[in-house]
Amino acid sequence: MKKLMSFALMLLMLLASACSGTRKTNWKEEVQLADGSVIVVQRSAQAHGFGEMGGPGGLRDLKESLQVVSSPYTMSPQWNDIYAPILLDYDARNKEWFLIATFYMCEDWRRLGRPKSPYLEYRVREGKWTRVELDSVLVGHETNLLTGPNFIDGEPEMLRLSAKRDRRGNVAKRFNNILSVWTDNHC
Repeated sequence: MKKLMSFALMLLMLLASACSGTRKTNWKEEVQLADGSVIVVQRSAQAHGFGEMGGPGGLRDLKESLQVVSSPYTMSPQWNDIYAPILLDYDARNKEWFLIATFYMCEDWRRLGRPKSPYLEYRVREGKWTRVELDSVLVGHETNLLTGPNFIDGEPEMLRLSAKRDRRGNVAKRFNNILSVWTDNHC
């Protein structure tokens, strides 16, 4: 009986640890820009498990980072934030990088003041990423970055364009295109 209780306790602790704790993954990713060129970025994501055993739960993003490592344009500084980057491109007219990010969790939406749009735009200004008003010209653009990295098995060392295309059907519309109206707000 003691062995059975010890085994049950060990199993319970194992299950609890599977639902919590910090998980990290790093990968390189091919990114196709609007002009057709393909660049490579270094990505990292860190998340924390939450929820109760046998109940609802998931992973909450703690931090994501992105760094352009191969590009025909000037290099960008490293981007770091708690939001999920979904679109990276180079604005040749203004000679600056821009990035669109979004959030996964309702608490992040509330912290931002419950905006109508689920998107945040950043542009490189004076050598650093600065949050700016979302440019309406970007509405309708297809996203080009992986959303929802695999924290269980990790990502491949190099995530190719073809592999990202295969995974696009598994996410909400707002992660595939920059929408003018956010119709699936469940917050």
